[in-house]
Amino acid sequence: MPTRRLARYATVAAIVLVVGGIFVYRDVLPAMTGAQYGPVSSSAHPAMGQPAPDFVLQEAGSGRVVRLSDYRGKSVVLNFWATWCGPCRSEMPEFQKTYAARDGDVVILAVDYRESDELVSAFRQDFGLTFPLLMDRQGTVREQYGAQGLPATFFIDRDGILRAQNLGPVVGQLLPDGLRAADQGSR
Repeated sequence: MPTRRLARYATVAAIVLVVGGIFVYRDVLPAMTGAQYGPVSSSAHPAMGQPAPDFVLQEAGSGRVVRLSDYRGKSVVLNFWATWCGPCRSEMPEFQKTYAARDGDVVILAVDYRESDELVSAFRQDFGLTFPLLMDRQGTVREQYGAQGLPATFFIDRDGILRAQNLGPVVGQLLPDGLRAADQGSR
């Protein structure tokens, strides 16, 4: 009997390791090894200096329809994230601080990857976020931008041109540097 139970535990452990390995390979490694401010890896995805693909998504909670093109004339920080993503969670206070400090001359669009409105709305409340949290329910916008891991952040200038990206957490000087690239891009 103990041998049979041990075999079951070993089988469950092996399944957990395989599933965990797939998650790390698919979601974590691309975010950790992505080139900061480098070109997007696939030619089907937007390249630096090219127009950022437009999209239409709904805002969590309100259902308000948001288009990227609605924000022409302002620098945009486009962030792909999820509530379960630890590095994503650590970025949010800095995004909020920057959004509040820039007083309307920069837009932060945080695009949640495939979660429920309720979960994202609760996250907004817990973190005191005032910028739009958008719902990418099928993951198509994330795919359109070539963001394989989370978090992934794209900096778009006032003319809608992609000026910088960070595939991984935006910490330290990365947010001000990305915004500087977006702010100077349309001059």
